[in-house]
Amino acid sequence: MNERFLFRLESSDQRGVSARKAAGATSGGRSVPAACGDDPELDAAFEFFAPGVILRMGDIIRKATDEVIATSRTRRWTLDQCNDQEKGYLGVNIENIVREEYQLDDGSAGMDFDVRGVDVDCKWSRNFGGWQIPPEAVGHICLLVHGDDVTGEMAVGLLRIREEILVGGNRDLKRTIQSPGGMSEIVWLIGPGTPLPENFLMSLRKQDRDAILAPRGGDARALELFKRCEGLVIHRHIIESIGQQVDEARRFRGETRRKLLEEGFEVLNGHWKSSRERAWELGEIVLSNGSQWVCLRTDGSSPARRAALEPSRRVESLAYRKVFSEQIAAERRAKKRARKAAKAAAAQESASLVTPDNDAEYAKRAVAQAESAAVERGQQLFI
Repeated sequence: MNERFLFRLESSDQRGVSARKAAGATSGGRSVPAACGDDPELDAAFEFFAPGVILRMGDIIRKATDEVIATSRTRRWTLDQCNDQEKGYLGVNIENIVREEYQLDDGSAGMDFDVRGVDVDCKWSRNFGGWQIPPEAVGHICLLVHGDDVTGEMAVGLLRIREEILVGGNRDLKRTIQSPGGMSEIVWLIGPGTPLPENFLMSLRKQDRDAILAPRGGDARALELFKRCEGLVIHRHIIESIGQQVDEARRFRGETRRKLLEEGFEVLNGHWKSSRERAWELGEIVLSNGSQWVCLRTDGSSPARRAALEPSRRVESLAYRKVFSEQIAAERRAKKRARKAAKAAAAQESASLVTPDNDAEYAKRAVAQAESAAVERGQQLFI
């Protein structure tokens, strides 16, 4: 089974996914190359970004997010362990990586990109539909990028910004896109609900994640990663972000590979035909390219061991995402009530007492609570 799809939220959690998919389906948006018809500049931008967009943008969001989390230096494994300043930088990081990936110059009218002579601004939002549009973007095209590790979804679209489709406003005069009116005008390069390349560490059991991140050295982390994730296809960027090394193949050309072999493990890479054949022989694992690795027991026992461990891994991952989402939703409701109370008490000195905590602090609390709940649910499988 494709690991990207393994940890999608289920039952009631899928209602939000379905709603966003329906919004994309009924919006006039599209996720395959097509002409927009009445906006030649938007057509040009669409045709520029469309080729291979799901793979390229998925990799951009994954890379930008992993760089902010900075697992190799911080031992963090989720964006919600970062502070607000770091989370705010994610949008800038995505803009920079898009510019590098597509070799784009700055726009001549002050927007982020020049796309075939068209000024395009780049806007990121972790929350679907939460893009903050500044006054200077009105009249221009925006590349709207969304991705969230908790839901495991992403979306990318293009929109010509008009005053009529913007609502609200904060102290920086930024506004959001009207729903359903403005949202219905988005032309989707990647439709809402599309799977985002997974946050690998979020998909593991807590005990495995902790053991992988515990060593300080990259070699020790790499060893722990492969032993604890036997039978799972591990992509290059995971090894790079966890193991503190850009050329991950170096770890398996010498002593590290010999150590694993002495313990009964074979580390295989999809670049080599012999490794691809061996991966199928030992575990019926399909390796399709050189960025994919897998660790399997030489005696062929990995499939049975993986099957025994998989239920608890799945339950923990789903439970973490569900509980975390519930905690965040409850905290946001509390913050909304606090803001209302603060406004009502604006004339009183006590108004400042109801100011809520910043996002980073309550998110970190939610991470800890969700981890604990996930472990408990995983343990219930063995009671």
